[in-house]
Amino acid sequence: MMSVVAQAGRPLLSNDSIGAIADIARSTGDAERAFAAVGIKLERRPATQHEGRLIVPSTPSHVSRTLRNLDLGDPQVVSAVLRATAALAEIYELAPSANKSRLVRLRHCLAADGFPLDSIGDPLAAIRALGAVAGAVLLDASAIRVELARLERSLDDDPSLAIGKAKNLIEATAKAVLAQKGQPVGSNLIVPTLVKGAMEALGVHPNQADAVKSPLIRVILDDLQDIALKIGTLRNKAGDGHGGLTAVTGIEARDSRLAVRAAIAWCAYMLDSLGETTGPLPAGHSDGSD
Repeated sequence: MMSVVAQAGRPLLSNDSIGAIADIARSTGDAERAFAAVGIKLERRPATQHEGRLIVPSTPSHVSRTLRNLDLGDPQVVSAVLRATAALAEIYELAPSANKSRLVRLRHCLAADGFPLDSIGDPLAAIRALGAVAGAVLLDASAIRVELARLERSLDDDPSLAIGKAKNLIEATAKAVLAQKGQPVGSNLIVPTLVKGAMEALGVHPNQADAVKSPLIRVILDDLQDIALKIGTLRNKAGDGHGGLTAVTGIEARDSRLAVRAAIAWCAYMLDSLGETTGPLPAGHSDGSD
C-alpha cells in the first residue's frame, strides 16, 4: 500500500477535482476496492457523537480524507488516484440513480487539471498527462509544453507533421533532462547523441543496467532506446522538416498515433526517472508555464 504522507510538492489535483471524485463514491466497499487495487488504503473518518446522536461519516467524506492525505504532488500517486477514479466513475455511471451531472463535473475538473478522464490508450489523454508530469519534475518545462501543444494540434489532421513533432518531443525531453542534470546541451546534437546522453545521465541506459540481476529490464531499456531512435529515423523518412523530391505517401493517422504513443513512452519513462533521482521540486518554483 502507498504510504500516506504530507503533500511535499505542488498538488497536481485541485480541490475541485478532489471534491468531484468524492462525489461519485457511493459505496464505501466499492471505494475501498477501487483504491486498494492501485495500492491506496481508504482512510475512514471515525464516527462522532453530537447531542447524544451517533453521526456516521459518508463515503464521500472517507474518499476526500484519503485524497487530501496523499502526496498529490507525486505523479505516480496521482496516476494511481486516476486509475481508481476511472473505476469509481464506471461503477457510478452504471448505477440506476446516477446523476450524470456529477460525471460531467468530474470530467471538467480533471480536464482543467490536465487529466482528461478518457479511454485508456487515447493519445490525446497521454499527451496532456505527460505535460502535467513535465511540469511536476522539470525546472523549465516550457519547451516540452510547446511540443505537446503542436502534437495535439497535428495528431489527426497531419500524420507527417505529428511524426515530426513526436521526434521533436524526444529531443526536447532529452535536452531538458540533460540541462537539469547539469550536462552540456549543444545546439547541434543529433537525436542518437541526445537519447544516449540523457539515459546515461539518469543511469537508465541499457549498458548501465545489471544484466545479471535484471536481465529483462536491460532488454526492455534497450528496446525503449531503440524506439526513440527509430522515431528519429521515421521522421527523416516520413515526417515533416525536410523537403523531398516527391510527396510522402503511405503514412496514415494510425501510423502517426503509433509514433506519438511510442515517443511518449520514452519521454514518460525519462521524466519518471528524473523525478526519482531529483525528488520533489521546491514549492513556488516556476516550470516555465508563466
